[in-house]
Amino acid sequence: MNHRFAALCTGILLALSLAFSGRVQARPYDYSLGVRLGNYFAAEGKFFVTRSSAVDISFGLVNPFAPAYQFMLLSGAYNLQLTKRTSGLLPYIGAGLSTGVQFGDRDRSREGNRRSFFMSADIPLGMEYKLPGSPVVFLLEWSPKIRFLSGVRFIPQSVSAGFRYTFNLR
Repeated sequence: MNHRFAALCTGILLALSLAFSGRVQARPYDYSLGVRLGNYFAAEGKFFVTRSSAVDISFGLVNPFAPAYQFMLLSGAYNLQLTKRTSGLLPYIGAGLSTGVQFGDRDRSREGNRRSFFMSADIPLGMEYKLPGSPVVFLLEWSPKIRFLSGVRFIPQSVSAGFRYTFNLR
């Protein structure tokens, strides 16, 4: 992904976050389950801990269309909702960790070393939209990663869209 596009996405999400800033009145739902699509195909769940914070857990495959260079990934993040619920838009920012196994390598000279374990620090930045009167939430997220353990590397191309079905315990 182009670094200018990533910077543009970040700017747009931050601008929307500031435009709708305020205290969170009430959480929009208790938890949700769904899928994430993009360069990260995953099953995921989001669980609100407080009115303005949630834990997001996902398991899936990064680079699903590049069989020579894929990751099986387990990811968790703690997200802060940045606004009160305004027209169903819920911007958030978070911090998390991902761990997994890398299959293959972009560098053809390393083809003998086809599997490696890795971890990364993640900074998810996203926007949810909850349909009014519906249990469906759509999301768009950019989650750049700083991979460590098997070499330090910045991975900016983690963009995904998805949808989840929401549940309330009340």
